[in-house]
Parts: sequence; C-alpha cells; structure tokens
Amino acid sequence: MNLDDEVRRHLRDTGEQVALTPGLVDAVRIRAATRSRRRRRLLSGLSSLVAIAIVGGSIAVLLGGGDQDPTSLEVATPTALVNESQESKGETTQDSGNQALIAATSPAYETVPLTTDDESPSSTLPSRKSAKKDWIEVNGPIPGASTEYVYSGDTVLGRVGTEWFVRDESSWRQLELPDSLDVIAVDLGIGEDFVRLAGWLGDDLCSRELVIQVKNGNQWQQYEIPDQLAPGLVSSVSQARLRVTDHEVAMSRIEEVAVNPVCLLQSLGIDAVEAEIVDDLVYATDPKAGRVIYSLSKFGPLEAQEFITNGPTERSLLVRSTGGGKWTTTPLPDYGVTELGVVDGIIMMEDAEHTVHDGQRLKRTEVIPSDAEQLIDALVTSSGMSMLFERGEQIWLRDTDGEQLLEQISERPVLWGRLGRVSAEVTMVVETEQGQALLMSGQ
Repeated sequence: MNLDDEVRRHLRDTGEQVALTPGLVDAVRIRAATRSRRRRRLLSGLSSLVAIAIVGGSIAVLLGGGDQDPTSLEVATPTALVNESQESKGETTQDSGNQALIAATSPAYETVPLTTDDESPSSTLPSRKSAKKDWIEVNGPIPGASTEYVYSGDTVLGRVGTEWFVRDESSWRQLELPDSLDVIAVDLGIGEDFVRLAGWLGDDLCSRELVIQVKNGNQWQQYEIPDQLAPGLVSSVSQARLRVTDHEVAMSRIEEVAVNPVCLLQSLGIDAVEAEIVDDLVYATDPKAGRVIYSLSKFGPLEAQEFITNGPTERSLLVRSTGGGKWTTTPLPDYGVTELGVVDGIIMMEDAEHTVHDGQRLKRTEVIPSDAEQLIDALVTSSGMSMLFERGEQIWLRDTDGEQLLEQISERPVLWGRLGRVSAEVTMVVETEQGQALLMSGQ
C-alpha cells in the first residue's frame, strides 16, 4: 500500500469530520512528505554531530588538547539546533539562517598567524635584556713594553719609547716617521697621507727646536714653536696632543722644566762636556782644561735662578697659532694632558665644563648621571652614548648595556679612563698603577 492509499483510507475513516475539496489529497501528501523529510534530516544531523564529537575527542587526545580550539565543538551544537528550528520556514529561509549564524559565531579579531618552522614562539617576543659586551685587554704593539695610547681620528695610536704604532682593526703597524724628528704627538685626523707631527728637531739637547710638521702628499710644511724657556732650561715632554686644521694649529702638552748645567754654561759662553750643580758651585769638565769649578754668584742674577733653587717644575700648556703666525701660550691645570678635538672645523680643548672628541663637544652637566660625583668622559656613537664617571670613589662605565664597575672590567684598580673609536667600535684607554691599558669590546 502506497502513500495515496493510506491517505484515502484515513480520509474514509474521518470523512464525517473533513469536508473533501479539490486538491486536498495533494496538500496532505505535501505536508506528510515535508514531515518525513524533516525527520530524516534530524536523524542525519544527530548522526553527524555524534561523529564530529568522536573525531574531535580523538584529535584532542592525540594532540594533548594544545592545538584544538575548544570553542569549535560548542559552536557546532547550537548550529544544528537552530538549523532544525528553521526547517518549518522553507528551504530558502533555512539557508539564509545558517549563513547568518556562521557569521555571528566567527571571531571578531584578527587571528595571529602560526609561527613557521624557523621561527619559535619565543622568538616573536621582545628580548628583555641583551647580553653585555665582554671587554678584553688588547696587547700593545710590543708585548710587555710600557705603552702610551692616544686616540686620533677613528683609530688609536700606541707609543713605545720613540716609536709610534697605529691600530689596524686587529693588529698594530708601525708608522713611518722622519728620522730627524723626535715625535711627541701625532694627528691622524684625515689619514696618513696628511699626517701631522709635533716633536723635537735636532740632536743637541741645548739647541733643539720644538716644531710641527704637516705632510701633504709628498711635501712637508713646518711650523716652529718659539722657545719660551730661559737660557739653561730644558723641557722634557711626557704627554702631548696635536690638532691641525687648514687655518689653525694647536698643541697641549705636559712638560717638566729643569736646569741643565751644561746648557747653562753654554748660555754663558763656557764650553763643557759635562757639569753638575752643587749649591752655588758648578763642577764641570772642560774639553781642554779638564775639571773646573765655577761659582754661580759671579755670573750675577740668572733667569734660571728659580729652577736652580727650587728644582724641576712640571707644567701644562696649550700653544696655539692661526695661519702659522703669532703663537699664544695658555697655562692649563696640570692634573693631566688636555684633550683636543676638531668640532665644526674649529680646534676645541677639553675643560672643566666640556668633554671633547673629534666631531663632538658635550656639556658635562647635561649628560652626567644624577648620582655621579664627576664625569670623566663621554662619547656619542650611532649606537648611543657611553660615559665614564666617578661614584662612590670608584669609576663606572655606562653604555647601552647598563652600568659596570670599571675595576671589574679591567680586573685591577683604575685611576683614569678615556673613551674612543677604533674602526667605529667603542674602546677605552684606562690608567692603572701598572700603566695604561687598551680595552676593546668583544661580542
């Protein structure tokens, strides 16, 4: 018996209650088919839901639940129920309802993309603290020899006795200097082809001259610094700094001024090969007469009398000339050699208010840490500012890595320090009880 026969039998049984009209059987058949179709979809939806739950649970167990979105199963259940409730509105209404639900349950934020195999999750997070640089002490040009280090341009020079060396990234190379000049300062601001030198010209201690020589290709130009010492006095320069521009020459130096007995006698017209001053007497050796004694009092007042009475004196000076003309001499505090730098084409010197490097001049009060007692040096590079300062009777380094006690970096007590560049890298020259040391950072 088919569906039509069942409908006719049902209508016969209830004929007295239903008024037969044309098309009634077809209308009933349509409603019955719709009800049957709805029943089948409900059973199919429940079967699919159970299957999805089983598969999802299996995946969660296999993956430990870390990669499965816990909201995916929760969304599936109300979706099926809402679809079933919308069936009575017809096929078109059902489709539009499903689309609206899917849109409503989609996340309203941007999904974070998954990391690739080459990118771990931790690499996407910003680093809280970078590793500090390891500072190492660089061997001098002559291992074991006492070395004085001087920054010039973008490199550092090493002086061992009368020999000068320049640092080429990872090694030292000796500078070629004139044999006739006892060099006390070097300026490599614009390269070795235009090197500037300051030193003593001549072998005779009593008559040598302090000069500045400027190399221009294969040509040399010389400036003579006027002798400002009284007859019989000689200078011994321990440290010096030199800067030369197209229109200006400047040199700072620390020197010891003392009486040389032979030079004193020569200034008085007396020839001697050696001499010694004891109280008011000069014991000398004449080339012809041999041993002779002179009384200083018979020569009358001497310009060098102060140094004869008080002994050697150390002093710090700055000599400067514009265009090789008149020289001016300025006494400086004698606590150390005064650093020089060329800033905007002008030679500037370090003082109590400013630090100076080639290309920069910084006001100490504007960069000194608030808890520091004294700013020793400061240097600005493309990576930031580095500075040396005194706090709690100790010297500290502050740079982009934070603060470090300089004594811990050098592994010995530090008395003084200076920052500088070598091939664009920040380095330090520190003064210790054993002498100077050059420190470079090694990442």
